Amino acid sequence: MAPPHSGRLFYGYVVVAACFVVLFFVWGMVLNTFPIFLKPIAENMGWGRGELAIALLMGSVGTAISAPLAGLLVDRIGARHVMAAGALVIGLGLLAGSRVTELWQLYLVFIAIGCGLMCASIIPCSLVVSNWFISRRGAALSGAFVGTSAGGMVMSPVASWIILEHGWRTAFSLSGIVVIAVVIPVILLAIRTHPAEMGLEAYRDASDETAASGEIWGVGVKDALSLRAFWQIAAVMLIIGVVTGGLGNHCVAYLTDLEHSPERAAFAWSLVMGVMILGKISIGPIADRWGAQKAAAGACALFAASVAILAFAQPYWVALAFATTYGFACGAPLVLNPLLTSGYLGMKHFGAIYGVLNAMGSVAGAVGPVGAGVYFDRQGTYLPVFLLFIAMMLVAVVVALSMRPFAPRAPSSDPSKLADQGI
Repeated sequence: MAPPHSGRLFYGYVVVAACFVVLFFVWGMVLNTFPIFLKPIAENMGWGRGELAIALLMGSVGTAISAPLAGLLVDRIGARHVMAAGALVIGLGLLAGSRVTELWQLYLVFIAIGCGLMCASIIPCSLVVSNWFISRRGAALSGAFVGTSAGGMVMSPVASWIILEHGWRTAFSLSGIVVIAVVIPVILLAIRTHPAEMGLEAYRDASDETAASGEIWGVGVKDALSLRAFWQIAAVMLIIGVVTGGLGNHCVAYLTDLEHSPERAAFAWSLVMGVMILGKISIGPIADRWGAQKAAAGACALFAASVAILAFAQPYWVALAFATTYGFACGAPLVLNPLLTSGYLGMKHFGAIYGVLNAMGSVAGAVGPVGAGVYFDRQGTYLPVFLLFIAMMLVAVVVALSMRPFAPRAPSSDPSKLADQGI
């Protein structure tokens, strides 16, 4: 096989770029713009924010159902066809969503979109990039996952303009067309699951001791469930899911409740997405250098600070300070979660294990917005919810710091040996 340093562009960088495009549209455009849609849809259809936020819970039902299956399929048949099928489901779901007239119809649409998201985005992109890069894996994941925040940054003001000028249904329809016409061809043309498909080897630095062996190590799902590290990673993902789901999906509505204009609130959310790019670019190299668990603890502390800032966002400059702090913190999870998983549990069964973790995290990500929405509908305020979110994030800091730093080791799939090594 050809080494990665062969005088021509290493194909792994093409894979990273393709994952960037996929994540830009299916995660950034579809998921990260939902806060822009929340209040307009609720007011247009006469639905409560809590009722509408249940659509996110339904989406998480779809991800919980599909994430483990998506992980298994990617492990067994490769990422390209799984991703293309997922993107098709998302595109058709958005087109169907543009025509709903009842709340239950929107719930069904979000279940389908949730299934498509797990098949098309986080799980396969994490696996593919991790397969192509042994050394500098954090930086490569950062490059790919910048797409989620770049998509949210670019498409949030676009979605806001389309909604104001043409309505939310048109915005749904156009999003579905883009996914089908752009994302699916990119997947089929550029995504390759393993370097061996191109006659290549994964990228590794000669000086990187952890990449010295080409053997793929890792525990299976059953063994992973018996390891402390699995449940520590799950706990951090669950807490981050609850808080970011609740805060992210209601912050635009909250800012308009504080009498900031829809355009200003949309700009603040776009700033979150923009700063998230900086967070993702920074967090991968930081994790490569200092360890993913320390980076995760720092990100959770920053999340707690951002919630506190949002509570005092009546002045617009405070709202922008929230967007900057929250955006940088939001750059961490999508990069750190696969790094923690591959570092502590290995790559041999990465897809299946990461699918289970994402199923848990996805459900948590819907509990936050539903709980926040229901509380607001009953009490007319978010402030007690914000206090709960701060406390939860501080717990996540403690959990992340309790994870023992992993040292370079020879590949092993024996759980008892992994436990002896601090896992």
